[in-house]
Amino acid sequence: MSEKIYIRKVERYTVWQATEPVEIDVEKLRQCDPPYEGDSNEELWEYLTNHVYSDPEGWDMTNQDVYGEDESWKLSMQDVEYLEPYTDTRMDWEDSWFEMGVPDPQYIRVGSFNPMFDNMPKNQW
Repeated sequence: MSEKIYIRKVERYTVWQATEPVEIDVEKLRQCDPPYEGDSNEELWEYLTNHVYSDPEGWDMTNQDVYGEDESWKLSMQDVEYLEPYTDTRMDWEDSWFEMGVPDPQYIRVGSFNPMFDNMPKNQW
């Protein structure tokens, strides 16, 4: 063992964040292209995921005259400017482990460190 070896502690946290709620105008959706034709929250969810969020830019451009320019932009969630954190585990807990390895700029995804060994708990998710 002639090369230098390093150890580091790694911590992982979780932060949940969300936009401000955007009210859905169901009656305007019924006039959009394609029109919303459902009567339940489940059907509304399916419409939003299949039509609005599968192509937000296209839906917005097609329907802004009917739904309203600002309203369709907000509903399509394009270029969301700010997400408000609402839960942050850094104050409560963290997952932590140690890694042994060497600094290596090619390992950008893991903090420029080539971990050879670690005691990270496996299969937590």
